[in-house]
Amino acid sequence: MYSLILDRSSPLPSLAVFRGGEAVLTHVWEGEPSRAPQWVAEVRDLLAGAAIPLDAVGAFVCGVGPGSFSGIRACLAAVSGLAMPRQCPVYGIASAAAIALAQAAEVVTVVGDARRNRLWCMTYRVDAAASRVRLLDGNAPTHTADDFTLVAAEDLAAAIPEGACVVSPDWERLAPVLRAAVAARGDARPPVAHVVYPSAEVIGRIAFAEPSARRLEPSPIYLHPAV
Repeated sequence: MYSLILDRSSPLPSLAVFRGGEAVLTHVWEGEPSRAPQWVAEVRDLLAGAAIPLDAVGAFVCGVGPGSFSGIRACLAAVSGLAMPRQCPVYGIASAAAIALAQAAEVVTVVGDARRNRLWCMTYRVDAAASRVRLLDGNAPTHTADDFTLVAAEDLAAAIPEGACVVSPDWERLAPVLRAAVAARGDARPPVAHVVYPSAEVIGRIAFAEPSARRLEPSPIYLHPAV
């Protein structure tokens, strides 16, 4: 059985297909996630090109953010439609968890722009060898908004644990804030000084490394109430 993994939470959307816990197909799109449905046809063509029948896909996994509102919502809607005829399960993994796992560090704080003068942040303990992430207290993440904290820029330093690697998918907007927070903290590592986006392949690794941590029937991770 194949599993189709998609992340459309960032300006670098990606796809992976796993079989037996190993990636057998990966693809990265260039450009912002679009509301236009053309990408769904591209998924079909990519599967066909790899000789993977859609009806051989038995599970779907989506990166649920935080990130692009339209990208995450369209991804979940499309995957739910693909899964419905055969009642395949749809799971969610926080896109931020994939960002953390890709770093060469044991403690990683991922920070993003939550708008409305707030930043979102999440710190993971990373076990790269096991492709596993944990909360700071050692518990498994819920892959929901409950894992994340909203802070003002001036309070970010206090939210960064000692020795953490700080990384962001919004580096181009947040670089001065992140540098200032790390400098104020004093005991944190220098921030990763470039944009880091989540990868569907890494999301798949997390999902297969610890199936019990996957979020069944997921919702997008939105950090502010809808208005």
